[in-house]
Amino acid sequence: MHRAAKVQKEEEDCEEEEEDEEDEEGEGCSETQSVMSGSASISQRAGQKKVLTPQEREHIRYLQVVRKKDFVCMEWIKGMRVNILQGLELHTNIFSAAEQSRLLDMVFELELKGQRNELKERTYSAPRKWMQGKGRVTLQFGCCYNYSHDKFGNTPGILQDEEVDPLPPLLKSTIKRLVRWHVLSPTCVPDSCIVNIYEIGDCIPPHIDHHDFLRPFCTVSLLSQCSIVFGSSLSVAAPGEFDGSFSTQLPVGSVLVLNDNGADVAKHCIPAVPSKRVSLTFRKMDPRKRPYGYRSDRSMEAIPLLD
Repeated sequence: MHRAAKVQKEEEDCEEEEEDEEDEEGEGCSETQSVMSGSASISQRAGQKKVLTPQEREHIRYLQVVRKKDFVCMEWIKGMRVNILQGLELHTNIFSAAEQSRLLDMVFELELKGQRNELKERTYSAPRKWMQGKGRVTLQFGCCYNYSHDKFGNTPGILQDEEVDPLPPLLKSTIKRLVRWHVLSPTCVPDSCIVNIYEIGDCIPPHIDHHDFLRPFCTVSLLSQCSIVFGSSLSVAAPGEFDGSFSTQLPVGSVLVLNDNGADVAKHCIPAVPSKRVSLTFRKMDPRKRPYGYRSDRSMEAIPLLD
């Protein structure tokens, strides 16, 4: 089987497994319990509900998504009162418990592969912890992002001459879900992902995401809830503690979308987490900054949207 066909089949298998798990969890179970094929009309006459198609089940789940888009935090910016959180969105009920579990299983399996040197060199990184909150494990797919000036003279941003592993099929199906369910725009479909694995006490200092990546972008929170702090100016109160003008919680399974002022005026940071956490940050590269030899994935084009 050709590699492209194999990858496509893996993505389709991921999506089919998600549908199977939804059935096992009982989502829409009252609608899917016909006793045997061909008995739908008898079941309906007996007062039972009809069997739903996968498309109908998906639409029911889509309607249950909770979307918060009214974040407000006013600050003085260059002599004007500005809502620094304009464009910030928080979406919940996107992923079932089974889907979150599958994502976590994938992350920890890839972490083990990285420890065994079974991934491309820059895909997996586990820096030495030189102080509390520093040195979390990361996995990068699609491109290699350099966080700071390094010993080779590279500046922060995408390293175009470095190669990492491509997006795994499950992450691609996750991106399709986010686009299909109107969490991300079909005009800005992510082509990269950074996975952060936080241990207790790990944090991310104040920053604005690099403009080698387009807006909007998003972060999926898994395993445990944590807080995120925003402000046009953020200060360090203590190791892993930050002061800002706004703070909110990121529930387990939630998707935080950053756009407009929420991405480019407000800095954001993650204070020291109280328990182990995993985040998936999906971003689209600026086409001018893509790695040399990058090839677009046609399977990620023209994703159909739910009404």
